[in-house]
Amino acid sequence: MHRYECGNCNLVSDPFVLRHGAERYGQEHRDKLHHGMHPLSEAILTGSGRMPQAGEWRIVAIFAALVLAGLVSKML
Repeated sequence: MHRYECGNCNLVSDPFVLRHGAERYGQEHRDKLHHGMHPLSEAILTGSGRMPQAGEWRIVAIFAALVLAGLVSKML
C-alpha cells in the first residue's frame, strides 16, 4: 500500500494499492495547494504495514483462480 504525505500541510492520504495512485494524488494536492511546487517534506510512504482486508483477498483469489483456469484450459 502507498500513501502520499505532505509534511507542510500535515496531510496523509488514504492508502492506494498502486504507487501511481499515490503519486497522482500528490500531484493534485500540489496543483491545488502549492501552485504545482514540490514541498520539501513530501513523500510517498510504501508498505503501511497493514494486512489486506477481506475484499482485497477476494480479488487476489479470483484473479489466481482465473489464471489457473486459463493455464489448465491451455493444457487440455
